[in-house]
Amino acid sequence: MSSALYPPHRVPIRDKILEIARTMPAAPRIFARLDHLLRKDDSPLEEICLLVKSDAALTAHLLRVSNSAIYTGSRRVGSVEAAVKRVGLQELFRLVGYLAGTQLAEHTLKHYGIGAERLHEHMVRTAFVSEQLAEECGLDGRLAYTAGLLRSIGIYVCDQLAAQYDPVPAYRPDHDHDYLTWEGRLFGIGNSDVAALVLEEWAFPDEIVAAVRHHHRPEVDNTGQRLACLLNLACGLVTTQGYGLPGETGHWAKPQDKIDVLGLSDKRFQTAETRAKQALTGFHQRMKEETEEEPTKTGSIQEKIKTEEVSPEICDLVSEPGVVQVNDEPPVHTTLPVTPPPLDFTTFMRNYQNMVYSTAVRLIGNETQAEDISQEVFLKAYERFDDLRTSPTAGGWLKTVATNLSINHIQRYKKRWSFFSDLIHRDDEGGEKEVEFAAPENFFTGVESTERRQWLERALEKLPAHQRVPLVLFHFDDLPYDEIARKLRISLSKVKTDILRGREALAKILVHSGATHETFST
Repeated sequence: MSSALYPPHRVPIRDKILEIARTMPAAPRIFARLDHLLRKDDSPLEEICLLVKSDAALTAHLLRVSNSAIYTGSRRVGSVEAAVKRVGLQELFRLVGYLAGTQLAEHTLKHYGIGAERLHEHMVRTAFVSEQLAEECGLDGRLAYTAGLLRSIGIYVCDQLAAQYDPVPAYRPDHDHDYLTWEGRLFGIGNSDVAALVLEEWAFPDEIVAAVRHHHRPEVDNTGQRLACLLNLACGLVTTQGYGLPGETGHWAKPQDKIDVLGLSDKRFQTAETRAKQALTGFHQRMKEETEEEPTKTGSIQEKIKTEEVSPEICDLVSEPGVVQVNDEPPVHTTLPVTPPPLDFTTFMRNYQNMVYSTAVRLIGNETQAEDISQEVFLKAYERFDDLRTSPTAGGWLKTVATNLSINHIQRYKKRWSFFSDLIHRDDEGGEKEVEFAAPENFFTGVESTERRQWLERALEKLPAHQRVPLVLFHFDDLPYDEIARKLRISLSKVKTDILRGREALAKILVHSGATHETFST
């Protein structure tokens, strides 16, 4: 633009932007590298820990959190490796993101008139809202979380950029309609394009770069911009909560258009907002308690999550090895016979950890990932502990959450959808054919001994997810076919087909492994 200003040395604007990006605080750049590592299935834990150790502030923060009330067990941890294993990679990802926001919002952005605390809260809230909206409409939660957290990075860079120019007037709403107008007049580029340049330089996924670039003005008729529409919607929600940025409010108009593009009902939209508030409350609580050296009593939770009903429909990002360990004791009953006396959280977790772990490992078929799911279940339980500690149905709630998290892990991170179309029987007209077979109520009769249970768990691990998941939901969780179909978003006949073939495959595996019980014979 001919009206744009230029620094005295006339360095191209792109180069100046990338120069600022290279000199930004450590946490945002570490966050970018951590995101890259977590997107690779084979990233070794040692490499992740080495990245954490590269920043002393992050290391200290992680150790404090891992030894705070929610995580502290019988011993404290003093190494980064032990701390990462204790909190899990999802929490580590959020911790680094939280620190990235803290460092970016360390000082007031004077050219925008945005206070440090406001910017930080805006970034974190946008991340959590984006994540929960993604869960409701089938998009990748981690992509949405990252885009929501870092979409404001362009404002930070533009504020730094303005400081390198001749004295320039700060943004004034009575002079420029919005931030983009002001930035275009001064620099010839808006903060969304600036943020996209930085994220692209840091090798973030193309989906995040595109969403951030277009989120101020997404094309609602372009299916390739669904994540941009989601980000726009999330910013609008954060603004209605009182944490918007003043020079952007005009970009969040017509939210219904974005809701329709994402395929959200009003109820699911409201559910996403509620869950985002709950998740954020729990996260803030964990950040608040990080400096406590001893476990606090459950009564110290200051902000109770108040809901009419504890919702089981929970989806979250996946974490890495957690603190819950498997053992051979039989699972705890999912409902308690009487209302228990108040428990401390550590005792509560020990009472239910076997049941939660066994639920996850049967569905996922991987012990390490089941530990991750178990850790996530108890993080959510901690957020609601005031409700759960005396609830006679706490076990059922935990089991439901473990089931939902396991299913979502398979569907979103293992990319198993291709399997769900492989084994459907077709009738002569090409439609799906219902598969009838005898009710298998006694399928697992007589396998409760330690030896038979071990056979069964190992055999389940060998089944593909499209057979294992409905099989476990039917036989272990006693869910009817229609409920399984609803949870997995597949047809009723597909559920029956997969359960039937899963039983046949499981029987063959068990016979070959030496499990000769008559129920398993082929």
